Amino acid sequence: MKKRLILGLLAGSLMAAMAVPATAAPPEKSQIPFTIQHLDERNGLVAFMNIGREAYCTPAVVDFEKAIIKWLADGMVDPFPDEPAFTDGIKDIAVKTKVTGKGAIVGQARGSGLYIELWDLEDNPPIVGPCTDTDGGDGLFAKGKGSFHGKDNDLEGTGTRGNAFGDQGRASVTDGNGNGYQYSWLFRLNDRCYAPDDGPPACLLDTSTLRARN
Repeated sequence: MKKRLILGLLAGSLMAAMAVPATAAPPEKSQIPFTIQHLDERNGLVAFMNIGREAYCTPAVVDFEKAIIKWLADGMVDPFPDEPAFTDGIKDIAVKTKVTGKGAIVGQARGSGLYIELWDLEDNPPIVGPCTDTDGGDGLFAKGKGSFHGKDNDLEGTGTRGNAFGDQGRASVTDGNGNGYQYSWLFRLNDRCYAPDDGPPACLLDTSTLRARN
């Protein structure tokens, strides 16, 4: 399965923003300016939701992605590159978390009316981060607004339960020529499902659609 390193790093940033206690407690609700970057190899796109590519891809973030590429090429023997500060999103997203009795943190994030940009992937992208994946592409494909829902039942990876996680997004976008599209994606995975050596995990669901809007 392709590397989803940035997704994991963003989940870590989300955890820090949540500031969830480490003991069992009632659900906590908050609003944070979280952003979403979704890799869509099926349609050759990267979605930047709740932020534009220009705002997200600061020099520090681009350097970070390039450092990850080098770290992978060097055999992953050096310490993982230090994570930079990421730009906040345009709007706050509703977040709800609950700590189980065994210490696992169950989290959900939901937002609507979120700005979204769809950028073309470059040929043979490194599949490390959204900035380097789109750096040599054809540029902005379309933009508009949409909704997002993500959930994870063990955000910190405690191992006390199977880590089922995923996200989905829907958007209505328009390209530079005024053509409208409906766009959506759905990603789901459980880290305890069967994963053969020569293929993706049996429970992986990673799909997307891009359709012309009538």
